Formats: sequence, structure tokens, C-alpha cells
Amino acid sequence: MEFDPETHTVSSVVTDEMLETSLGCGDTDTYAIGMMVSLMEQAAKELAARYLPEGYTSVGVMLNTTHVAPTVAGGEVRATATLLERSDGQFYFEIIASDCMGTIGEATHHRVAVSLARFNERAKKRGCLR
Repeated sequence: MEFDPETHTVSSVVTDEMLETSLGCGDTDTYAIGMMVSLMEQAAKELAARYLPEGYTSVGVMLNTTHVAPTVAGGEVRATATLLERSDGQFYFEIIASDCMGTIGEATHHRVAVSLARFNERAKKRGCLR
């Protein structure tokens, strides 16, 4: 059966708090890769949610990304997730991040459907609390 890919786009305006220098992960006043990854995951999560039953969510298990162009504070960034394949609770995406000048990053992303209650219970059992 051929799969017709769907897309979903989310956007955000880059604030000073999203810059490498503010996050401590770099020395430039540009959009941090971690913030781009977060926006990419948000787009994929929201697209996957269309296929999930009540009480389920999806969690990211793999993301392979590039960040190829800078964006400064005040710029709008978008992440468009394309669902390439889904089966047995597995979701595979291609994600493009862009700003007004074009592509700033690309990613492939794999998410897995999980019972939210069961997942949270397993997380609590892992502990690691201080």
C-alpha cells in the first residue's frame, strides 16, 4: 500500500533566550541547535498525535540533524515535519527547519507510540531522584 505523506508546520520567533550565548552552548548570538531540535520535535510530535488513541503519546527515539545556517533574535523560524512512514506505533519523519532566507537545518526523526500512564510509571521507577 502506498503511503501519502502528510506535513505539519510549527513556528517560533527567536528570542534572546534561544541564542547560543544565552544557553551556554556556543559563542555566537544566533539560534541554538538545541532550540531548532526542540521545534523539529514539536512538529513531528503534533503530526504523530493525529494517529494516536486516547491516553497515548509519542516519544522521540532517534534524531539525525544538521544545522546549516544562522538565525538572529527577532527572526521567525519554522519546522515542517513530513511523515514518511507509520506502522505498528512507529513514525518516521523528514523535517526541514527554515527562516526567511531558506533552510537552516534538516533532520530525519523516529518516534514511537507509548501509553502515557505506563511510560510515566516506568520513568518514576527509574528513580534518580535526589
